[in-house]
Amino acid sequence: MSVFKNQEELNAYTEWAKDQMQGMARHVKNSDLFQDEVVGRAVWTLPHRIFIGKAWPKSDRSQAYWIISGSDLPTDHIEAHLAETAREAARHFCMRWQLQGARLGDMDEPTSGAEVKWGEVAEKLLAQAEGLYGLVEQEELWLTTQEPLVAESH
Repeated sequence: MSVFKNQEELNAYTEWAKDQMQGMARHVKNSDLFQDEVVGRAVWTLPHRIFIGKAWPKSDRSQAYWIISGSDLPTDHIEAHLAETAREAARHFCMRWQLQGARLGDMDEPTSGAEVKWGEVAEKLLAQAEGLYGLVEQEELWLTTQEPLVAESH
């Protein structure tokens, strides 16, 4: 049984997943996680909303990172050894964003309008953490396989 009603939905998902894979590779490169060629795979997705994948240098899979991205989420990463599954990684991102949001919320607000309003950034990050945590707690969303949903990308 497919979660897609027709070929058009499957094609749209496939394009979205490819975009997320490319974004994962850009994030790894922009974050300077490693210099080698990037290899990665999708591990879990909530189509068109959340993408959780793993990326590693081609020469050493033991240096892998979990990467999360999505339509209403920041793209972020953690070392792969911090979580065994995509669900555990999502839980870790929730905690991380809650801590970061709390720290940012404690920062002084700028006096001029041109600077970053840390309180607003903190509120958004905390809301994203809460939203993701709500999904982490929905058992039925995590019953899918932990195998790649999209072919590895180089």
